[in-house]
Amino acid sequence: MSSHRLPDGTVPVLLSSDTAAGVRAEAAAIRTYLVEHPRVTPDRLADMLFRTRPARRYRALVMATERTQLLDALHAVMDDVPHDAVVRSDGPASVRRVGFVFPGQGSQHPGMGRLYYDLSPDYRSVVDEYAALHEDRFGHDRPLRYLLGAPDSAAETLADVQPARMFHMLGLAAMWRAAGVSPAATIGHSQGELAACAVAGTVTPRQAVLVVTHRAVLAERVASGDYAMAVIGTDRESCEAMLARHSGWAEIAVVNSPQLVAVAGERATIADLIAVATEQDRFAKEIQVAYPAHTSVMTELRTDFERVLTDELADATFAPSEIGCYGATLGAAVTPELSQREYWYRNLRNRVRFDRAIAAAADAVDTFIEIAEHPTLQVVLQENLASSAHAFRVVGTSLRTATGLGEFTRNLAEVAVHDLHYPWAALRTGAPTDTPALPLCDFPPTVLNPKKLWASYRSMQDDIAEVEASPVRLVEEWTALSRRSPAEPRRLLLTGSADELAIALAERAPRYGAEVLDGNSDPDTVALLLPTTPAADMAGAVAELADFAATMDRRPAFASGVTECWLVTTGAETVAPTEVAASGHSAAAAAFRSLALDHLGIAFRHLDLPPDAAALDPKSLADRVIDALHVVDEPELALRGGKPYAKRLRVVESDSAAPAPNLDEILIVGGTGHVGLRFCEQFCRDGAQRITLVGRRGESPEFTERLRTLRALGSTEIEVVACDITDAAAVAELAERYCAHPVDLVVHAAVSYVWSELDAAAVAASTGAKVLGLDTVLRTVPLAEHATVLLCSSFVATLGGRDQALYAGANRILDALATRLRAEGRDCVAVQWGLWELPHHAEMESRITGAGLLPMPPAQAIAAGLADRSRNSVVLAADWRRLREVCETIGLAPVFAPAWDQLTRPASESEVPQAPAPATIAAPQLPASIAEVVRRELDRVMLGDGVEAIDGSIPLVALGIDSLQALDLRTRIKATLNREVPVTTILRGASLDEVVQLVSENQG
Repeated sequence: MSSHRLPDGTVPVLLSSDTAAGVRAEAAAIRTYLVEHPRVTPDRLADMLFRTRPARRYRALVMATERTQLLDALHAVMDDVPHDAVVRSDGPASVRRVGFVFPGQGSQHPGMGRLYYDLSPDYRSVVDEYAALHEDRFGHDRPLRYLLGAPDSAAETLADVQPARMFHMLGLAAMWRAAGVSPAATIGHSQGELAACAVAGTVTPRQAVLVVTHRAVLAERVASGDYAMAVIGTDRESCEAMLARHSGWAEIAVVNSPQLVAVAGERATIADLIAVATEQDRFAKEIQVAYPAHTSVMTELRTDFERVLTDELADATFAPSEIGCYGATLGAAVTPELSQREYWYRNLRNRVRFDRAIAAAADAVDTFIEIAEHPTLQVVLQENLASSAHAFRVVGTSLRTATGLGEFTRNLAEVAVHDLHYPWAALRTGAPTDTPALPLCDFPPTVLNPKKLWASYRSMQDDIAEVEASPVRLVEEWTALSRRSPAEPRRLLLTGSADELAIALAERAPRYGAEVLDGNSDPDTVALLLPTTPAADMAGAVAELADFAATMDRRPAFASGVTECWLVTTGAETVAPTEVAASGHSAAAAAFRSLALDHLGIAFRHLDLPPDAAALDPKSLADRVIDALHVVDEPELALRGGKPYAKRLRVVESDSAAPAPNLDEILIVGGTGHVGLRFCEQFCRDGAQRITLVGRRGESPEFTERLRTLRALGSTEIEVVACDITDAAAVAELAERYCAHPVDLVVHAAVSYVWSELDAAAVAASTGAKVLGLDTVLRTVPLAEHATVLLCSSFVATLGGRDQALYAGANRILDALATRLRAEGRDCVAVQWGLWELPHHAEMESRITGAGLLPMPPAQAIAAGLADRSRNSVVLAADWRRLREVCETIGLAPVFAPAWDQLTRPASESEVPQAPAPATIAAPQLPASIAEVVRRELDRVMLGDGVEAIDGSIPLVALGIDSLQALDLRTRIKATLNREVPVTTILRGASLDEVVQLVSENQG
């Protein structure tokens, strides 16, 4: 049977409620139950509470060892008095972002890790890993001996002490992570930056070992009894004044905070400075550093340090990571473009600006945990954060006097009770398959707040008015990934092309901890590799789509353990504006995205290799591919220049950025279809001289009335021509019509909705007119010198659609074709349209509207599509909130993130069309009470009958507010009060009272 344990072995008994009084009532009810059921142990009680009650916002954690202590602690919670075994939240728990702070040298001592090595398997595992790397490279285990306090370890050199210090901090960080506390960022102080980078993942474990050891070996050269360092409780300016009045040599080496600096220099000078500061009643203390770190003396080590790092480090720069890493070397984030060779020298030479590092990290972190066996930076952290209005928390790890893990456990409890999303499951012991214990009989129910928690229903029509949707224009952009978190090493099954890349992947994968499996093993990841030499013509592209369809049609069912399926293409994306997309691989990627909808439990992801992949060294390319396959939560990736790029969609202005096309001679292919007629109508209104509508059947009787209406719009000459554009002879006959007057504008609006299995016949049907017929038209029909070509693609090529794989692929070929035509100097653009009105395709329309797309006003849509023809675009109207939900469901949220940020801003701040807006809100006379306004708007959002009776301390999500309502509430508050309330704040558990407080604080 599984149970729950804190790191010191005590049992965690969690009491929680939506109010502080509720926590006391919970304690009373549970204590009464225990008294009446003397055989119930702390273990059974903890298990019952964790299994049946969510952790609510007000909390008290009892750390119990036996029943008597548990009863006493519960009594203390009832009476609201302190108890050694109880940790309480000092208010409602909130979403916390944790930063791990790694101090520099100064508090080390032999045996500092012995306690944790003996008591924590997680600490021991990490320390052993790093110690093994050190011994493998340097041939001895002296850092480990120093860390564990082996005999004679006190006499070890600086080259042993500093690696031991780093191993120690990494082990302590592993204890925190094993206990469910993961950092959003790491912050390093001097030597502590190495541990910060290792935990963040910006350096590998081996790199960290190499740098810390070589750094220490070089520092040993200048370490002697002639130098010393000290911390002084004064500001930088006053310290400089002290140095100016002294004839000896010393420099300010560290700025920890506004009122605490460190100096390094000649020992006699440092001693004098300590004496002067003490006489002035300033804090001053020598620290355990025997060399003048972070001073000009270190410049003599530069050449040797940079040379050895160049020789030892395989990667010249830092790796991207999802965990932010902040260093005191620059007082800023450690980013991938920084050179490791230069950075680590500066880390040894430059003045430490810990104050700036904390200021930079404070934007990403609100809980700072010092990763050390004894706090040395607590006061410094609090001083740096004191001027901020945010509610920061500063926590330590343990104490030097600790004899067990009790201090660590108490600090962990402090973090857990204040973090709304702390994963209490991290405290569970035993195997996941252990049989759960039976529920406790007669267990008291949760103590509920007697006040009203759920707003009652009122008719939607009372507050919401329909708003006509307007289209917006999106463009694809590719952004270099500066941060990413690696996945666990994958068990890969490679399928598809068996070329040199596949062979290299199988050979190189073990170097990264990954494993390439044969068909008889159970993978967690499947990667389908397309050949690295894509076709260059349209016929070849169609053949590649057919090959891909056949491959996917005969694909076996995914094994139960598969969590990701990758498609690896070559040159399918235009990452740089000058690139020409490979049409066949582009089509396969779009079809692949549609297939994801049949396997919603599996992440379908796409990696595009550079166009010259076939000419690159297979092993080097394989290394980059393996690295990319371990990137987390990016559905669309591309490798260019050895670096990963991620696809993003961004909203752009629809104002015309290109000259309007010439409307003298217009050819609309697919002109007798619904979309073609929409273009014809608009061009008639715009004053076109002549329009030819090409359709397979030509003019039909039911088409006559529509033509009469179009011709009545103006003086435009409209002709309908029957032509099967898949027939080269028919296209040649069509071309003869334009010998004297070449076409000024070609609109390719042919549509082929193919609902079929993935087979050769279906591929032929979907690409016949859409792709091959168009290719014939463009090669045969005379075009004016500056003719414009508009290719009508579909948003399905980006979003995907169930049973629409071939339709998506055919449209993506048009997108790729547009890049080739522009490269040839033609005025050409492909537009992925959203939803046109589809009167004869009700099934298709219902599927699209279900995804959140709305019919576009044709005039606005066409104007947006022709506005900028320098790159392809997406033009659509939508219920953006619904579409966002769909994208999040199918794993495309990162691709659309920039667009969501733009489209969900209040209209007064946005420079893009809003479609559709929430309810039209008239700004009322502002009441005297901000709380009254917020309450009224909440009532309107939730369609309630008055919120006066609602408990303002209850999270709004507990009242039933969802993400769409949270967005609506934010918009209403912006409209009525001109104040910002982030939607994430509401969804992360903010109450009505907290929203009111936030709005009040943001009056400026």
